[in-house]
Amino acid sequence: MKDNSKISVVCDLMPNGTYMIKWETFPPMEGTVKIYESASPDSFNLSSPIAELDIQKGYQRVLGMPSSGRSYFQLIFNKKYSIITTERVLPTQGISNFRDIGGYENKEGKSIKWGKLYRSGSIAMATKRDMQMLDMLKIETIIDFRTQKESFSFPNKYKAPQVYNMPLRGNRYDIFFDEILSQRMKRMDILSYDQSVFTFLLENNSDYFIRLFDVLLEEKNYPIIIYCSLGKDRTAIASALILAALDIESDLILDDYLMSNELINYHALVRNAQAYPREVQETITALFSAHKETIKNSFDAIISDYGSMDNYFEQELKLTVSKREKLKHILLYE
Repeated sequence: MKDNSKISVVCDLMPNGTYMIKWETFPPMEGTVKIYESASPDSFNLSSPIAELDIQKGYQRVLGMPSSGRSYFQLIFNKKYSIITTERVLPTQGISNFRDIGGYENKEGKSIKWGKLYRSGSIAMATKRDMQMLDMLKIETIIDFRTQKESFSFPNKYKAPQVYNMPLRGNRYDIFFDEILSQRMKRMDILSYDQSVFTFLLENNSDYFIRLFDVLLEEKNYPIIIYCSLGKDRTAIASALILAALDIESDLILDDYLMSNELINYHALVRNAQAYPREVQETITALFSAHKETIKNSFDAIISDYGSMDNYFEQELKLTVSKREKLKHILLYE
């Protein structure tokens, strides 16, 4: 927004299929908000609002469009301020950690478009219903960061028009189970391991990150899903780089990274997890968790080595200023 007004909008999909839309204005704003609904994030019929409310109400429940599977909402405050929103976390059965990275606001006050870029755990676990959801999202491109061994063991069931395999180099969490179960590896060791993994990912995968941005810079490739096994490490570092390239605020990048902790259930990943001693359970939980220090220290190391994230993008990933502007044009609302 170009004046001092700030509007915060969140949208959650409730278990009964209704959407809860909430908003706050800073400073408090008088007047009217109109809400419009669409099955597409790119097109709204502004002649037919589904609700017209006093801004001070602060919320509205909306029954979504059952025929489309997902609803997008445009809120217009006092015929002046427009914000598009929908749910961030999509309901899935077999796929874990599946979410839209739309809506995050950058340093210029521009937000990422909804329905363009998704991040996820393994799509190989998709159920029939999950695949119907991916069809509904009109996924055009999948970027798979898993290793060749992972892809062979758990082949991707969903066939998008384009699939790019970019097996990021880096240690995987499952190789440490023996050390954890024997209690030779403890919770604090995991924190150190997590940091070394992220450092390794950043230092040894520039070629894949360059390819990633090449795909993102082609508008015809959208909507896109990026994913790995859990969506916590390899997908997380790629997501963080994308958000940073769009100049998203650092606290929002951290929030996006830490959201994996709400969406990954380690009990479902480790058979008989509750049968292990408490210390082992805590170590396993730490292994599958996202840790704030990991992403922060990784970005601090980039800045220390290159002087700034801007220098890193240009020198290491060949992501020039003009390419970043093109990426912003594709992914940010004007």
